[in-house]
Amino acid sequence: MKGNWLLHRVPRITTTVLVTVVLLACATVVNAAGEKLDDRWHFTITPFVWLPYLSATDKLESPPDFPSGELETGPGNYLQYLDFVGMLDLQVQKGRWSLLADVVYVDFSGNQRASFPGILAADGGWTIGADWGLKALILEFAGAYSVFRNKYLNFDLLAGARYAGIDGKVALDISGPLPAWVLSRTFSETAGFVDPIIGFKGKFEPGRKWYFPYYFDIGGFGVGSDLTLHAHAGIGFRFCDWFSMALGYRYLYYDFGENKLVNDLKLYGATLGLSFSF
Repeated sequence: MKGNWLLHRVPRITTTVLVTVVLLACATVVNAAGEKLDDRWHFTITPFVWLPYLSATDKLESPPDFPSGELETGPGNYLQYLDFVGMLDLQVQKGRWSLLADVVYVDFSGNQRASFPGILAADGGWTIGADWGLKALILEFAGAYSVFRNKYLNFDLLAGARYAGIDGKVALDISGPLPAWVLSRTFSETAGFVDPIIGFKGKFEPGRKWYFPYYFDIGGFGVGSDLTLHAHAGIGFRFCDWFSMALGYRYLYYDFGENKLVNDLKLYGATLGLSFSF
């Protein structure tokens, strides 16, 4: 599924965000005089686990009766190839201002072997081996300003950048009665995209223990990718002043454009995070 419908809605989304900003800014001005903010530094480190489902489409037109060029997979299919994963969210806050960073890094590798009989008895057949590796990094930095804050709710506007990088490699090893130049080949591809992002984040806290965090950003606009979206929300429980845990759902979307091998990419699934505050 292409991302054109999202591109058509970018002006509407932007208008909605701007109207929200104006209204909340007015509310902030009215209440700022009587509000006393905590002006100390606060740090929150959240390692988290996200095992998303993946959906992607490519630009190649498939012949009739062949697969459509769409990929759908989940954790049950790729976990056996996972070598390393690192996921971390960092936030620094002082008064109304905050800085945030979000990092997702994965490293996959695997190998396959297949044997084929020769056409003639003397050929002995061929054996083809493939060793492959795939590394991906999603790195996000942003600054945020709290335009509305009270005892139960805060709403912050943010702006920053997101980087998405993919590094893939396939090494083929062919054993059989073939010329030496075809017996081994290595293919590699690296792609990186840097996109500006704007959005909002916040937290609803009905009591001292339970809280409901939320986050949304939109970006790209043709700078790196045509369009990218990132959103997550959840429910958390604060065990003490310095430790909490949140269960949520995260969605990441990319429209890389028609001139890229992969047009659209979607990652979505549940997350579990452990937050340490000091």
